[in-house]
Amino acid sequence: MDLLAFIISRLLRIYMLIVFVNVFLSWIVFGTQNLTVRRIYVLTNQIVDPVLQPIRNVLQPMSRNIGIDFSPMVLLFLLYILTSIL
Repeated sequence: MDLLAFIISRLLRIYMLIVFVNVFLSWIVFGTQNLTVRRIYVLTNQIVDPVLQPIRNVLQPMSRNIGIDFSPMVLLFLLYILTSIL
């Protein structure tokens, strides 16, 4: 059982890294012509967006006029809590 918890914990940490990379690339992707950066952003977005969308749906009424997407921060916080439970 400890091995399963270890594997799940590692996978969650990898997913947290992918979320962080996606957030970082979202800041720079539209200002670059580098196709590799754009492809990495599209790939990470396909992995992260299905999980972020329900969080965005909940947060949208509260953060509509702010212009900042807090959903990745909420997701990272939830993943951190889940990882520390394991």
